[in-house]
Amino acid sequence: MKTYRILATLVLVVLLASACGPTPTPAPPTPTAGPPPTEPPEEVSGTVRFYKGPFAPVEMEAQENIIALFNEEYPNVEVIFELYDWPTMEQQITSALAAGTHDVVYIPMAMLPKFCYEGGPLEDLRPYVTDSAWKDEYESIRLWEYAEALDGTICAVPYVWGVNSAFFANLDLLEEAGVPDDWYTSVDGVRDAAVAVHETNPDAYGIAWRTAGLANFSQFDWYGYMLRSGANYLNEDFSGCGMNKPELVETFQWLVDLQQMEGVTPEFGAYTWDGLRGLWQGGKLAITHDETLFWKTIKTNPPDFEWDIFPIPGNVKDTILGIPGFLTITANSENKEAAWEVIKFYVRGDVHIPHFINVVGSFPARKDALEYDVYPEDPFFKHAIEVFLNYGYSTFQMHPQMVEFQNLVQPLFDEMMQGKITPQEMVDQACEQIEAKLKK
Repeated sequence: MKTYRILATLVLVVLLASACGPTPTPAPPTPTAGPPPTEPPEEVSGTVRFYKGPFAPVEMEAQENIIALFNEEYPNVEVIFELYDWPTMEQQITSALAAGTHDVVYIPMAMLPKFCYEGGPLEDLRPYVTDSAWKDEYESIRLWEYAEALDGTICAVPYVWGVNSAFFANLDLLEEAGVPDDWYTSVDGVRDAAVAVHETNPDAYGIAWRTAGLANFSQFDWYGYMLRSGANYLNEDFSGCGMNKPELVETFQWLVDLQQMEGVTPEFGAYTWDGLRGLWQGGKLAITHDETLFWKTIKTNPPDFEWDIFPIPGNVKDTILGIPGFLTITANSENKEAAWEVIKFYVRGDVHIPHFINVVGSFPARKDALEYDVYPEDPFFKHAIEVFLNYGYSTFQMHPQMVEFQNLVQPLFDEMMQGKITPQEMVDQACEQIEAKLKK
């Protein structure tokens, strides 16, 4: 694969948390408005409360810029933007939908099935998204297949897609260890690369992934390996557990073996997510698992080595783990017309794409993203999108208990990685618990 060196001269836009030390955070750029709507929107009025988790430290300021732009076209709609916290988002979103305190709510894929069904707390958007006047925009947006519930209800408009687990590799360490360029194309190649790095440079780790529970979002790493093994929480018809596959046991054993190789990975739980980032940026880790938004941290604090981003191979299929996010309207909103205008504005290419590239560090859910001229200043994103578009895309199954299954599997995975249970025992216990919950 063509290597990529991040240029220190790239325009600095936003600071994400970095273990290398704080740096003053520049203000986010204001998006450039496109042509006004065909019909004057002055008649649309109301107050729209928008609820979302933070994508960046400058989230509030960035949202104020977008809202100001929105009000140039919709002067009679007041938008009040409020943040929920990622660790407690399930409780906060549930409360907001039940109480009707917000009109537009951002919901990640794992949470959407819990709320999206006919007669549920989210508005059925089928009459909105199938409006012929919105046909071109509808067709420009990707990931609609994940916005539809099992009963056909469409509760959401895709807003973001991303890669929640990819390889960020220190190419200098790999080259020094004599690792071949195709190391990332097979699980054996990844293991051999990690071992070779540590044998060549005993002070450096070969590979690492997020560990020690949901607080470090480690599920984004191990769940991706589950998908690449052809497994999932449930089988295809949702009648039972889908984890009981020998290929998954094989993959989990591969992870355990790497964890137990002294020096190849850090000790389990020794580093937080931010700690792993600092370790990698400091040149002490060759291959780390992270999300594409890590690029924002790297851009702010460029390392002194050549690096690139790579997809993660599987033993059954090559697929990226993505967690798309959606914009929804609460069913009991009193300002649904105004809320729909807010959503349409937020997903417009001229507003949506510059915001995600310049502020967020993830991919906008639009098929035409590469056609916008924001990429010459941010070449990494064009490079990353082109890399991952060639892979399959997998995410949570559209089942209302997905979050419950994730929460019960996580501690079992942690026990397995610490050698307390075997991979087969982990899968057996997970399936027993999943099927018990499925019967309720």
